[in-house]
Amino acid sequence: MEIFLQTAVETEKLGNILGKLAQSGDVFCFTGDLGAGKTCFTNGLLYGLGFFEGGSSPTFTIVNEYPTNPKINHFDL
Repeated sequence: MEIFLQTAVETEKLGNILGKLAQSGDVFCFTGDLGAGKTCFTNGLLYGLGFFEGGSSPTFTIVNEYPTNPKINHFDL
């Protein structure tokens, strides 16, 4: 599935909606250049799961783990 969004706000909103629907075992995969909005989407996903501290790009850490329910592992592959 491909979804094209125009702004960071739209990207975060979609993440928030999917975060509210997410279940343990769900996998979300994103591809895009630097600045494409992957982490923006992930922040929305985290907000939808009730984690309001915001996330960061795992570019230099390979993976960021967040204590949400379900648990989020944000990888940079």
